[in-house]
Amino acid sequence: MEIFLLWLDELDDVVFVLASLSYRLRQRCLQIGLTSALTLVALELVVVAPRLASALAGVAGASVVLWCLVALAFVARRLDLRAAVARA
Repeated sequence: MEIFLLWLDELDDVVFVLASLSYRLRQRCLQIGLTSALTLVALELVVVAPRLASALAGVAGASVVLWCLVALAFVARRLDLRAAVARA
């Protein structure tokens, strides 16, 4: 009976070691899959990028202009509040 219990204990250890190794293997497989997906996207962007260059430049320019307008509005509001407090 003791031999059978020792055998079950060893089997339990093997199962936990295999589960630990499978977790590491799954993590490596996910990393490889993520790397390959990002590489595929980068390669597609390299092929498509020349056609999208003008559109991306327009979006970048518009975002900079919007940021500048918001910054100017913030500065103008801050100056106006200080002038209102000084008049009061």
